[in-house]
Amino acid sequence: MPSQGEKDPAAAAAAAVIIEMDEPYVQAILQSTFAKYSPLIETQTADEHAAEDKQLTAGRKLMHWREYESIDWDNVHRSKSTFANAYCIRKGLIRKAQMAFNIKLYTAKHPESILNKGVPETWIVELDDIDYLDEALMECYEVEEGMQTNEGIDDPRQRQQFILKPSLTGRGTGIYVFDTRKRLEELLEREFESDDEEDSDEDTSENHTGLFSSNQAVSQIREWVIQRYINRPLLIESRGNRKFHIRTYVLAAGDLNVYVYRHMLALFAPHSYKPSAGDLDDQRAHLTNTCLQAKHEGFDESQAVDLFWNLDLPKERLNDLFDQICRILSDTFAAVASESTSFQAWANCIEQFGFDFLIDENYTVYMLEANAYPDFKQTGENLKSVVEGFMSASVATAAEKFLLSSESISNDLRQMMDQDRCDLVEVFAHKNERKW
Repeated sequence: MPSQGEKDPAAAAAAAVIIEMDEPYVQAILQSTFAKYSPLIETQTADEHAAEDKQLTAGRKLMHWREYESIDWDNVHRSKSTFANAYCIRKGLIRKAQMAFNIKLYTAKHPESILNKGVPETWIVELDDIDYLDEALMECYEVEEGMQTNEGIDDPRQRQQFILKPSLTGRGTGIYVFDTRKRLEELLEREFESDDEEDSDEDTSENHTGLFSSNQAVSQIREWVIQRYINRPLLIESRGNRKFHIRTYVLAAGDLNVYVYRHMLALFAPHSYKPSAGDLDDQRAHLTNTCLQAKHEGFDESQAVDLFWNLDLPKERLNDLFDQICRILSDTFAAVASESTSFQAWANCIEQFGFDFLIDENYTVYMLEANAYPDFKQTGENLKSVVEGFMSASVATAAEKFLLSSESISNDLRQMMDQDRCDLVEVFAHKNERKW
């Protein structure tokens, strides 16, 4: 019989989960979600796990639901009873340049793929110094040609437009629209100058306007993608003709099943697009990330974020857009899953991603990027239920796939798990079978 203060081995939970997220918004939702599985699954802090009696918990399943850098990857790799909320190797999906490369390989082999039209034309640019810009642009002559053509066009709305994105950053950081060689040079010169300034002065103020904020210096990131800018996006009159993008939460599990969470978000820019389309410096007309908008005075969450299914469009049109998103995601994971050097789907891992999509005026959907550890907080308080629902679906998937045996799941618990997962739509399963 265990002495006072000791755990009874017979009463020990079947599994433990270390929850350790930097964002309190996410931490609280995860803790309340996993609490529904008590006492079968015990939640711990990293310190509690380190201090527990290993003899009493030997053989118990353990899951790391933590920031990527805090996961014990050695144990995840070696142990069949240790699980993680991220894949160790997935740069082929979340690094813009690497994903563009993988998609290019895939579409060359699969010319019928929706990715041939569902991803903006993309070029990879590596640049160590502004003096080597000519050499870098030789790898994307279409961009150089487009900028040269623009020189003879006075109306900026009639010019070809391109968008520059750092390969490694997210949350709208460092994105610029350009249409001339002069503007591109000015943007890059400004960034290399800010790099020199940051080396001597660690400026993290919100007024920092460099390409990489929060000390993400250019010297650390030398890779960009240039995409052909979708300069005729779908605009909805009832929403003030503001540009918007669709944020889709995606769950990848094991090796490999991929699910789309049906309750997608529409994120709107604060400024109307049409009057500002020719002003490439008006970031508040071109960029739709709410994490950028929230820093400005007068930010109204109710005007910035809404549900995709609430858009003022016919139901048939919404269904078609959702189908396009599912098909794009299916082929995207088929593309990256076939490149094992940059994406490895370990059987004991699960991961949440945030994908961004843009719709043009012809109702064609374009995938813009994928984000690991998406900024759930940008969903806001009004639509917090979307994040809570996605977390519940993710945890139910992890519980069933990794942490609980079928014998330990009661009928009531099974009913709850099925209900929590009912809004997950499987779009990829090993052989790329469509199931939506």
